[in-house]
Amino acid sequence: MTEGERWTLEALADLRASRFTPRAWSVFLARSFARARENRRERKREHRQTLGLGAAGLVAWAAVAVAVGPGLALAGAAWWLLVVLMLSWHLGMLERPDGAPVRGLGLANVLTLARAAFVPAVLVLAGDWLAAILIAGGTTDVLDGWVARARDEGTRLGFWLDGAVDGLFLGAAAVALLRAGLLPAWAATLLLARYALPWLVLGATYFALGRAAERERVVSARLPGVVLFAGLVLLALDVTAGTALVAAGALGGLAALGASVARKPLAS
Repeated sequence: MTEGERWTLEALADLRASRFTPRAWSVFLARSFARARENRRERKREHRQTLGLGAAGLVAWAAVAVAVGPGLALAGAAWWLLVVLMLSWHLGMLERPDGAPVRGLGLANVLTLARAAFVPAVLVLAGDWLAAILIAGGTTDVLDGWVARARDEGTRLGFWLDGAVDGLFLGAAAVALLRAGLLPAWAATLLLARYALPWLVLGATYFALGRAAERERVVSARLPGVVLFAGLVLLALDVTAGTALVAAGALGGLAALGASVARKPLAS
C-alpha cells in the first residue's frame, strides 16, 4: 500500500466513523484540499507541468473558436479547466507501488489527458469526423499503456486516470451516436452501465467497507473493450452491425466486473 492510499483510507475511516454527516464531509474535503496544496508545494515540477497543460489546452480551444465558432470552444475550455483542476487536486497519486521516486507527469499520462480533451468534441461530432476522433482516441489508449511500460512510468494516478478517461470518452461517443439515431437506447444504456458500475463498486468499497480495491482481483476486460470500441467506430461509419459489437463488448465488460467482485480476496 502506498503512502497516499494509506492517507486516503485513514481519512475515509474518520468520515465513516462520523456517519457521513455534513460536518464530517466538510472536514474530509478540507483535509483533501489541504493535502492537495501540500502536494503541489512538494511536487513543483509536476504542478508547473499541469499549469502548462492547462494553458496549452486553452490555446487549442481558442483555435477551435476561430475555426468553428465559440459554442463548442467555450464548452471545451470549461471542460478542460475542470480536467486540469482535478489533475491538480490529485497530484499526490503520482506515486509508484514500489515507492520509487516519480519525476514529472510522464508522457503516458499526457497521452491519457489528451484523450480526455476530446470528450466535448466527441459529443457533437458525427459520421467520418466522429470515426476519425474515435480512432485517434483509441490510438492514445494503446500508446499510453505501451509508453508507461516502456518508460517505466506506471503510477497510481495513471492506473485510475486511464480507466476514468476511457469511460468518459466512450460514454460521450455512445451519447453522440444515440442522438444521431445510430445506436439504440438499450445498447447505449448497456455501454454506460459497463463504465459506470465499476466506479459505483469502487466507491462502495472505499466508503462502505473502508478498504482499497485489490488490483490483483480485477479480471481483464481488454478484449470486450476492443470489441465495444470497434462497434462504436462502425456505427460512426453508419454500419449497423456495430450495435451487436457494442452490446457484446458491454456485456463482456459487465461479466468481467462480476467476476472481479466474485473473486476471492488474496491471502494476507
